[in-house]
Amino acid sequence: MLQSLGSAGHFLTTIEREDEGGETLEHGVAVLATGGKEATTESYGYGQSEAILTQHQLEDKLHGDSVNPAELRVVTMIQCVDSREEPRNYCSRICCGSALKNALYLKDQNPDIEIYVLYRDIMAYGFLENYYTQARQKGIIFIQYSVDDKPRVEVENGQVIVGVTDPILGREMVIESDLLVLSTGIVANGQDKLAQIFEVEVDQDGFYQEAEYKWRPVDFLKEGIFTCGIAHSPRSISETIAMAEATAQRALRILTSDRITAGAIVAEVRHSLCCLCEKCIAACPYGARWRDELEEKVMVNELGCQGCGSCAAVCPNSASVLSGYRDQQMFSVIDAALEEMF
Repeated sequence: MLQSLGSAGHFLTTIEREDEGGETLEHGVAVLATGGKEATTESYGYGQSEAILTQHQLEDKLHGDSVNPAELRVVTMIQCVDSREEPRNYCSRICCGSALKNALYLKDQNPDIEIYVLYRDIMAYGFLENYYTQARQKGIIFIQYSVDDKPRVEVENGQVIVGVTDPILGREMVIESDLLVLSTGIVANGQDKLAQIFEVEVDQDGFYQEAEYKWRPVDFLKEGIFTCGIAHSPRSISETIAMAEATAQRALRILTSDRITAGAIVAEVRHSLCCLCEKCIAACPYGARWRDELEEKVMVNELGCQGCGSCAAVCPNSASVLSGYRDQQMFSVIDAALEEMF
């Protein structure tokens, strides 16, 4: 179990162990890289036969020599299993690449094997396009299906029978398969608990939510906390490495500084006007405000505050204000706005 307090440059995180008590760590930044996991499925007869596997299981069996390609006649692969539709309406990015890799390996080991890949869209971007081209050259057959007309799977006497509508032939195809391999995709690895501890956000699919996908793709809204890899979103190994390098650079920006300078525009509280309604605490997207119970005051973490002004907008008593603006600046803004109106 974890507990974390503090801000950028000075976090205190307590790790509680069941048998050894707790240990408090002092650290300048936090990187949440908790990864993901293979999605489970009950679709397409999974669990009804040992001949129905996921791509991950197929790789394990090929590596462990429990599946012999020389003994296989027909292998069918189904892509986008339970993916790209509600409630898991996203692409895991690695499934098509894994299917192409495994299909090419089977073909190399047994050129006579028949392999059918049933897909919605082949996501073979970048250099993966070469594998797609090689697969077609080696005779691997790709059949597209729609979400409204998915493949049908039956298991009869240990034999896996796959039915699919071929859009080119315009008729039903029946494929008697020795193996049916399902691409089930990636799901979040229980990020919700850590998100609550570090006061960061997750998206609708349970992955960590970055501050801004274009300008701050590895930062959280809360300063000093970063993410990378599959914990952020499904991605390949090369993409994960690139994201980890970006995260390291962002973290070093803080770790290599003797002092951390707050922004020129930060919020402050006029305590004489504050009624302790705590609306500003709920409105702050950066978690930079809290109520000091001993002082009976709302306090501002200047390093965490990024001067968005949300607190000032919701304060009923004008007790929450932004420093860094001179009155003359504000008067100039008002004058300019009025000139446009009249």
